[in-house]
Amino acid sequence: MIEAMTKSPETLAEALETIHPKGLFAELRRGVLGQDRALRFVAVAIHKHVLGKVSGNILLIGSSGTGKTTIMNNIQRLYDTVPGFEPFRAVTILNANLLVDSERTEFRPDRMFSAIEQRARVILGERPSFEELEETIERATVCVDEIDKMSTVVAGKPNPIGVVLQQGLLTLMEGERVPYRLRAWEGGREVEKMVEIDTRKMMFVCGGAFEGLYDQVYNRVTKSGSGERIKTEAVKTADGSVRLETRFSLADFLKMKDLFEYGMVPQFMARFDKVVVLNDLNTAILKEILLHSYDSPLARTQRYFESLGVELELEDLAAGLIAEKAAQENRTGARALRDVFSEVVNPLEFDPDDDAAPVAGDPGRRRIKVDADRVRRFVK
Repeated sequence: MIEAMTKSPETLAEALETIHPKGLFAELRRGVLGQDRALRFVAVAIHKHVLGKVSGNILLIGSSGTGKTTIMNNIQRLYDTVPGFEPFRAVTILNANLLVDSERTEFRPDRMFSAIEQRARVILGERPSFEELEETIERATVCVDEIDKMSTVVAGKPNPIGVVLQQGLLTLMEGERVPYRLRAWEGGREVEKMVEIDTRKMMFVCGGAFEGLYDQVYNRVTKSGSGERIKTEAVKTADGSVRLETRFSLADFLKMKDLFEYGMVPQFMARFDKVVVLNDLNTAILKEILLHSYDSPLARTQRYFESLGVELELEDLAAGLIAEKAAQENRTGARALRDVFSEVVNPLEFDPDDDAAPVAGDPGRRRIKVDADRVRRFVK
């Protein structure tokens, strides 16, 4: 855990100097498991952002369910919970299509600023000044999800909306002073005026599944004469047996030219410190998420049973079998984990009385134990 930092404005810069990416990584990892490589880059990006000396923009690429939105949410959680990061708590998570007026094919930065402003007002409380609002907005972290949907090429045809979005974001990420109308308190009353928002100190975290990119790179790699080869690995199953498995990993083969071919503008891509491909969630990672993530399907279900006075236990082998089944749906990641686990525990949630046994020495408590046999019965 990161040590508490002073809130004094005079010593804030000095205090931030004492925070290093290793501490930020450890804090992020409390809520994001199985993506250590990505989190190292995110931790460095946050460090650059809070120091305010260089940009730390990141592009996250990963199949559905691998944790892009989870990482964005945990960046916000870090700013909200770690003392000393109050000035950076204006975090907004937006869908890429909200930043473009599709009817006019026009980039709308005001929509982004409006979302940041709402967050800033929650942070600052009643009667913020123009200076307070501007400073908070200009330190914002802007998370843009589904950026892949704004490719400049869709189904082989030019996509003007994608061009407008990428060019608009490119301008903001380079650093731009953008006129924006604000209401704030000045001279004892609330007034409205046009201000200029400087985007140079903002941090941009963009993410997308890039499903077409996955297939595009796979076809390139498996094409005869490509000179590239997909690895085959020995995988140990939950019950101890071993099988050979060949699985394509985008991170092993992605090149920048693939992104250009996909429809990402080179100048836009150049504004990111790093393009990070998230890991596909294999059995081991999914099991770790299930057992140890503070917001895993198991943890949420345990909290539900706790409210009923029932303890829920999950055997290690049972957890492995659930993770193994979820890993077979390798394009849906942690979402598959929730689906599989739900199949196992839903009958218990519906009627826990048949399976709940009294806890020895504590007659007021009951316990349900989910074993491998139950998983095999409900998961085919």
